[in-house]
Amino acid sequence: MFWLWMHLFAWIVLLIVVLSAVHSKDGVGRLAKMIARICYVVAIISGIMLLTYAWKASPILAIVKVVLAIGLIGFCEIYFSREKNFRSTIKVLLVATTIIVGVIGFVLAGGRPF
Repeated sequence: MFWLWMHLFAWIVLLIVVLSAVHSKDGVGRLAKMIARICYVVAIISGIMLLTYAWKASPILAIVKVVLAIGLIGFCEIYFSREKNFRSTIKVLLVATTIIVGVIGFVLAGGRPF
């Protein structure tokens, strides 16, 4: 249960950082980038610990979530490095991808920890 809460906390903090980065006029600061990177590490470690439980629930959905989560990390890093060159559709896609990864995580967890 500890890993599930850690994973959820990392995802919520990452969602807040992504939302603030997308809506920021002057760009993402170093602090936001570092917070996002810490969230990546926490999410990866807790995700590895939770993978066996997710695999038991639905192996295909677990693989989809892992691939999407790794893609989301890459997408966030690309956005943070070149944020001024992106249109609003890319920003919406970044937020939508973050939310989709979270929803898939809730489905795999069976609605827990709530």
